[in-house]
Amino acid sequence: MFRQIRYLKSRDLRFLGFVAATGLSIVLYLGVGLRLADQEGSGWRRLDLDALLQRIEVGELDDREADWYHRATEEEARGARGATP
Repeated sequence: MFRQIRYLKSRDLRFLGFVAATGLSIVLYLGVGLRLADQEGSGWRRLDLDALLQRIEVGELDDREADWYHRATEEEARGARGATP
């Protein structure tokens, strides 16, 4: 059923070594990236979950739209539905 591998050529061993080296380099790259992402000031935006939950519990964020939110004007609403009246 299954054929046994009787011998490996040097070309096959070099290919397997290349695949192993590539896999190892990917694992190391991702490991370093994850460690850097956890550091303060790493350039990644992180949500301060404790502060957010505290503001929600106090009621500071209830019934309030985001600062960027505004109701759609008639022109914007027509543009979303299509140009036809």
